[in-house]
Amino acid sequence: MIRVGILGTGFGENHAKLYKNIDGFEVVSIFGRNTDKLKKINEELGVPVTTDISEIVQNPAIDLLDICLPTELHAKWAVEGLKNNKHIFCETPLTYLLDEVDKIKQASMKYGKNVYVDMFIKFSAPHKTALMFAKKAELGKLISIASYNKTSARWGDLSIKKNIEEFHIHNMDFISEIAGVPENVTVSFKDFGSKSFITSVLDYKNVYAIMQSDSTLPECCPFGIGFELVFTEGIIKFDAIYGEYTKEDFYILQNGKQREVLPVESTDDYEETFKHVLLCLQNGVKSEIIDVENALNTIKIKEMILRSLNI
Repeated sequence: MIRVGILGTGFGENHAKLYKNIDGFEVVSIFGRNTDKLKKINEELGVPVTTDISEIVQNPAIDLLDICLPTELHAKWAVEGLKNNKHIFCETPLTYLLDEVDKIKQASMKYGKNVYVDMFIKFSAPHKTALMFAKKAELGKLISIASYNKTSARWGDLSIKKNIEEFHIHNMDFISEIAGVPENVTVSFKDFGSKSFITSVLDYKNVYAIMQSDSTLPECCPFGIGFELVFTEGIIKFDAIYGEYTKEDFYILQNGKQREVLPVESTDDYEETFKHVLLCLQNGVKSEIIDVENALNTIKIKEMILRSLNI
């Protein structure tokens, strides 16, 4: 049994629900500052709560520290958790700063504990299938990647810097898993206060990638996500909208004909991420896809984009 302590009651509440639904996890306690919210979580989920963060971070019975605090606090508490003999599961982005990633990485190595980052998009069934095909080169040589996401302002402030660090970064997670860190980045954007639109072109030696993140949609519009991978012998394409009306289209074309593939069943990306972490912990291994090293590549791309905009 992997015993979990959660820091934060925002995403932390959702994490607690997921842990409770997966055999192999036990939530020991949740930390938060809002006593009313803590009381609600305790009553609805039956999970112990605390306003004292040290009760969780220093608890020797806890194996995994789940960090759902504001991003600027991730590095501090990840390092503290590692010092206190805990593996770390951290919401994405892991941190805003490259030097903080290095501190987390060094602490992970020093204390012999693993860090897992909630780059959940890699566990979306279409993304996971596309990654598999890209790595096996079954459709020939990769030529280009395009990835997008779009939403209304339902997530709060997604002005240009927030868009890059909180929304655009999911495109980076996906593309960096396929192609790594680019040689150059070219960016264009429009900032509308709490909303923004950004297009980033990533230039690799033999591949180019285009990412778009749009937070300017009206409230009535559903959340949208998609990608297209172009190879010398075919393409992989995914388009989806989520809301009251959900639709997912995924297909692979090879030599002008639709290729027969196993059905891509819709899954809960977050749940699949948590199951992956559980499997890694049970086997005492790092993750090959959501380890701190994978997060590092994403943050390097993010930094290149910010520098190009002088932000």
